[in-house]
Amino acid sequence: MATATDEVRRDDVKLPDEYTKQERFWMWLKDNVPSFIAVLVIWEGIAFYVSEPALFPRVFPILHRFYEVTFLRSGETLCVLCVHSYHTAWRIMVGMIIAGFVGIAIGIAMGRVGWFEKFMIPILSMLLPIPALAWSPILVLWFGLGNTTMIFITAFAAALPAISSTWTGVKTINPIWIRAAQSMNAEGMTLFWKVIFPGSLPFILSGIRIGLARAWRAGIAGEMVAASDWGLGYAIFDSREDLDTAFMLVGIAAIALVGFVMEKFIFEKFEKVTVVKWGMMEEVGGQRQ
Repeated sequence: MATATDEVRRDDVKLPDEYTKQERFWMWLKDNVPSFIAVLVIWEGIAFYVSEPALFPRVFPILHRFYEVTFLRSGETLCVLCVHSYHTAWRIMVGMIIAGFVGIAIGIAMGRVGWFEKFMIPILSMLLPIPALAWSPILVLWFGLGNTTMIFITAFAAALPAISSTWTGVKTINPIWIRAAQSMNAEGMTLFWKVIFPGSLPFILSGIRIGLARAWRAGIAGEMVAASDWGLGYAIFDSREDLDTAFMLVGIAAIALVGFVMEKFIFEKFEKVTVVKWGMMEEVGGQRQ
């Protein structure tokens, strides 16, 4: 039997949707900042006992190097880190856009057209194990060093998960939805936009999110071997000649930060105004955020 104390306790508990933005921000800090501080403390402790600081710099020199490449001018360039991050981000975004269109189109076609599915399954099975970076030598021969090669590498890395997830999403749409729509004379593009696309969108976004992670890895590695001037991967690899370990670590941190921003402020926002708003997350077993 519930007591008055139990009722008060239940009233004091807030659901996630009831938190203000300020409360969510402080909760995020509480959940994440201790981990970052712990990593910095462990790093500083190890660096303190390493005899060669150029190979394992301490935290303050890393922060100072971050200040230099962010707020000071290097030659004619202000915020070198920003320029490198911009070039990496736009290459990956262009590759992701290409991969999204190609991957979604092929995945939907595989899910809806039987003969095309049979045709593509062996090709997809052969392409999936190939690392995107394996294409870089022949792409350099075809297109040379630069943006075209980099965009192709990132697009290839991201397209395969998009194809696979979209195909799965279309194949797993509840057939009752399709029959119900067809009973109301929904055919062709109407059926696609009203049923097939919304029903498979959680899987599509999942594939694009996986593709983004693969594109980042392939893009950064590709910049180390195929970029000609700018890019985080190029900058990290080039700094080895000066034994600038601090800048390497700053570049790695920038990769994580840019990837976090793209995930948090692009994909998560798009997900909230589509699949979460439409209630599709609950249909596939997810939870409303």
